[in-house]
Amino acid sequence: MSISQAKKLELITKHAKKFTVKPGGGTPVLEGVHYNADGSVVATDRHTLLRIGGAHNFAEAFTSHAKTGAPVDGQYPDTSRIIPMELPTQITLSETVKRADLKDAIARTKVALEATKLSGDKLYKARLTIVGDSVRLSANNDDLPYRFSAGVNADTFGQDAEVSFNAEYLLNALNVFKDAGSQRVTIGITGAMSPIVLRDEENEIDIVVLPYRLQKEAA
Repeated sequence: MSISQAKKLELITKHAKKFTVKPGGGTPVLEGVHYNADGSVVATDRHTLLRIGGAHNFAEAFTSHAKTGAPVDGQYPDTSRIIPMELPTQITLSETVKRADLKDAIARTKVALEATKLSGDKLYKARLTIVGDSVRLSANNDDLPYRFSAGVNADTFGQDAEVSFNAEYLLNALNVFKDAGSQRVTIGITGAMSPIVLRDEENEIDIVVLPYRLQKEAA
């Protein structure tokens, strides 16, 4: 059963500011949350994107500031083609499958993020590696004092893949789904340098995280 429109607006109020440009970032319109005429709501800072469909009934599109709620002038960018639909590699977290728990993935992502912070990595770089039915989340794979590597309980589908990204971005995304009560979340990877997509089809929630360029691990 999908969540209500009121619940979706609650999620936007709580989480959208984490997906927008900070004040003074040089692009005022991206400090806002955009309400599309199709009923969806979008927020993006060019590195991450949050889209929730069926969130409102407003007839006309508008943008409001993520923190103050004030109207924001300017043409909001067209984000309709940013979210890939075909996902050749998929990781599925499902509350109906005990070993593929969303809360478990959040806990591991928190540890990965803390490991990057302790090592002074201001980009918070982490990595997902999918080989067969094995999923591994790691951080600081080079010769740093605080290293982290752990398996992620998830179902897999498609090609083997590896992608590097900002661990804080992934944590922000997973927390949206946690608060939505999502029963099934798919993490889709289309390539090492292509957008990572997190999706809850039932609740029409899509989140995009742009990857970092993969670097060869130290021997």
